[in-house]
Amino acid sequence: MKRLFMTLTTCIPILLCAFTGCETTKGEEMLPYNAIIIGDDGSLKYKEDFLKANMTYGDHHWNGDVDEGLTLPKFRTFIITEKVQLDEIFSVCPEIDFEKEMVVMYAYTGINNRQRIITSITLNNKILEIEFKIVERESNDTSVPQTRFIVIKIDKLDIDTVEFTLLNPWV
Repeated sequence: MKRLFMTLTTCIPILLCAFTGCETTKGEEMLPYNAIIIGDDGSLKYKEDFLKANMTYGDHHWNGDVDEGLTLPKFRTFIITEKVQLDEIFSVCPEIDFEKEMVVMYAYTGINNRQRIITSITLNNKILEIEFKIVERESNDTSVPQTRFIVIKIDKLDIDTVEFTLLNPWV
């Protein structure tokens, strides 16, 4: 009887996790710091001068010349803590309560504009680390390489740096 009790107390939690969804993939409602990706639905409208001034390595969208894009940085990061900064970037953007929230952005060169998913967020010594991946599709919907942005609304944090890692850049 004791052996049966020990077996059940060990197996039941494992089975509950297996069948009720203790997964490592997080939905937006489960992310730390209330982080949520904004703009993947096309609701963000960037100012054209911001886009041109913040291109990334290999972007052929604006200039069409491969050589010009080769001197650009491979990525850019932005920490936006004030409405003035937001207004310099976007002509249309959801309301952000800068008393409680902030925006972090990552610019990189990509060949598609698919939905992105945050897979992890950690805060270590004022460095916010965000990992994300691009949602794969069966269709081939690529374009010329151009600067893409992932924009995340998040609780206001005391950070100096934000580091992004794209887990599947080949998609």
